[in-house]
Amino acid sequence: MKLIFTPNHEYIHKVLVVAHEANILEKIDLEIQVPFDEDTKIWKYNPLGKVPAFIKPDGKPLYGGLVICEYLDSYNKTSPLFPNDDSIWDIKRQMVTGDGIFDATTLIRIESWREQADWNKEYMLRERSKIMRALKMLESDAEEWLKEIGKFHIGHVATAGALSYLYLRNPIQDCKLTQGDETFDWANDHPNLKSWYNKILERPSIKFRLSKEDVKKL
Repeated sequence: MKLIFTPNHEYIHKVLVVAHEANILEKIDLEIQVPFDEDTKIWKYNPLGKVPAFIKPDGKPLYGGLVICEYLDSYNKTSPLFPNDDSIWDIKRQMVTGDGIFDATTLIRIESWREQADWNKEYMLRERSKIMRALKMLESDAEEWLKEIGKFHIGHVATAGALSYLYLRNPIQDCKLTQGDETFDWANDHPNLKSWYNKILERPSIKFRLSKEDVKKL
């Protein structure tokens, strides 16, 4: 098996967490491909030119973070992150919400790469509002998560990744789209999420990160 990825990408982190939880990470070869590099070979694995991509033992490719996560989770026979019961629907809703925060954060950052005079502020504010509404919903979810901190599923994985990315890349604070944004910190107004996040960071699979240097060690 082979995982084709770009380091420091939160969708990649989600895949790595699932592989870690399924206890198969050491069975997966790792290959770095950066889609925007001139010499990238990502097209060999994914005709859409996106990471992550994955090669199954039979040599056939998979691509798209969700598809790869569900495939890897099929190896988890003890505590699957995609449970096979009615709870999966709330869990997938939480997963999509976390992924949405990551997407909106990324879109604001990409727009901010232009000259500030050329920013589409209406577009950026719309993405900002998505982040705020998603955080509010997950704050409510986190109240329940704190009551059952031993449980762990794909909704938790996506949320932890999104919150980590907001710490790493804080476009709301950087772009200062509204008054007070210069001090924006999602944890300030979301105490349940903050408490849950600090607890979940102790989980070995969440602590796991990959850099280019790490690839040679695995």
